[in-house]
Amino acid sequence: MIFRTPASTYLFDKCVTSRSKVARNLALSFSCLVLLISACSQTPRTATNFCRQLAKETPFIGDPPVTAADVVAMLERYERLAKATPLVIEDEWNALTELLAVASRVKSNDGESVQAVIDMAYSTEKSAAAAAKWTKETCGVDISNGLKVAPKG
Repeated sequence: MIFRTPASTYLFDKCVTSRSKVARNLALSFSCLVLLISACSQTPRTATNFCRQLAKETPFIGDPPVTAADVVAMLERYERLAKATPLVIEDEWNALTELLAVASRVKSNDGESVQAVIDMAYSTEKSAAAAAKWTKETCGVDISNGLKVAPKG
């Protein structure tokens, strides 16, 4: 049987306390590293990145949605663009994206559902105009028809 002396108990406790501090510090450092990596992996929300993504979406961005599948595809385009949308038009872009989300859930045989989309379309008219103006001036793309209209400048 091993007997512990007060000195050995003190050393044991100090060693355990020291190890738990090291483990806590390692966990904290790892958490910080994960946060930094995830923050760095997101697309910076700049006009340049937005215009790049818009260029990828341009062949289809101005197509008027006809079917429910078209609305869902348009919503997906707007959601991809939202990941790079600069803060200057973020609210406007989010309003348009939300309109498409509501439209993607519309029940064509339900008058209230259709009216909700119509009402939201009217309420987002200013957002649509602001987003269209910004993308035209910044990226040289008219999002209402998907055509390149002016050199980027």
